[in-house]
Amino acid sequence: MPVRDNRAMHLVIPFAAPPGPACQAALADLQLPHLVALLNALTPVEALPGQDHDLSPLAERIVSQNAFADGLIPWAALRAADLAEPDPQAAWGLITPCHLIVHADHIAMHDPAELRLEGAESRALLQAMAPYFLEDGLVLHFLQADTWLVQGEALGQLPTASLERVRGQKVDPWMPGTAAARVLRRLQNEMQMLLYTHPINDARAARGQRTVNSFWLSGTGDLPPGPPPFLQATIVDTLQAPALRDDRLAWAEAWQSLDSGPLARLAQGLEHPNRSSIDTGPTLTLCGPQCARTWRPQPRSLLRRIGSALRKTPLTALLTDL
Repeated sequence: MPVRDNRAMHLVIPFAAPPGPACQAALADLQLPHLVALLNALTPVEALPGQDHDLSPLAERIVSQNAFADGLIPWAALRAADLAEPDPQAAWGLITPCHLIVHADHIAMHDPAELRLEGAESRALLQAMAPYFLEDGLVLHFLQADTWLVQGEALGQLPTASLERVRGQKVDPWMPGTAAARVLRRLQNEMQMLLYTHPINDARAARGQRTVNSFWLSGTGDLPPGPPPFLQATIVDTLQAPALRDDRLAWAEAWQSLDSGPLARLAQGLEHPNRSSIDTGPTLTLCGPQCARTWRPQPRSLLRRIGSALRKTPLTALLTDL
């Protein structure tokens, strides 16, 4: 997920309250003083509900201000601006080279980040795959080693699941089932056969590395006219991997690192009165399986501050409610 502005004082934290029982059990033992300080000083201003089956995770909906239909947040169109000659009228998607694992009853994706594709490898794979995409009017563009852009009319208004929905997870529930996605499903089958004997994969297998045997399409959707409605926020996703494994110790350690690092820096904004406005002050969004809640600076009277202090919600209960 692109970081909109490194100076932004809005942190968005997915998997703050994961569904796994082991991580849920870890909630009671969390000691997060900077998080508590932020929640005590800031005001809860909004809650955004979500569902486990939404194509777009809550963190992405927060950053895009919930301005797009599910599965149509145009991350690819934003990234297309990085190209030398982007077509403003084109429909775009993000292509992630990946390794799919076929099990007896489902297909899962190995985390693409762990492939550690090199630029030359990625470009060679793109070159081999591009003619097959072109037959269906889809043009591939190299963006970076682990992310390509694809351009084509077939992508217009095609909802797709975020990569964050399938990274290290089952992909079956997230495969597009519409008639418009038939081209995509056929291409995935063709690429599996093409890549099986590709020299890049042979070399990777010889080195004991996972091969690239498929791709994932995401980030489809059209940008509206005018400035894109995206927040200047940073998504901090370090809780995701241990949460998906339901690794209690690693998830708790990731929370401690967040508290002593990004959250401590965010809390420093509370110490500067000239940065206490809604527009520039520290803002925090915590995302759970069913809800994302945002806290930001708000002018409060003495009476409201006293009432807020008396009604402080324990951290465990607050995270559980997500």
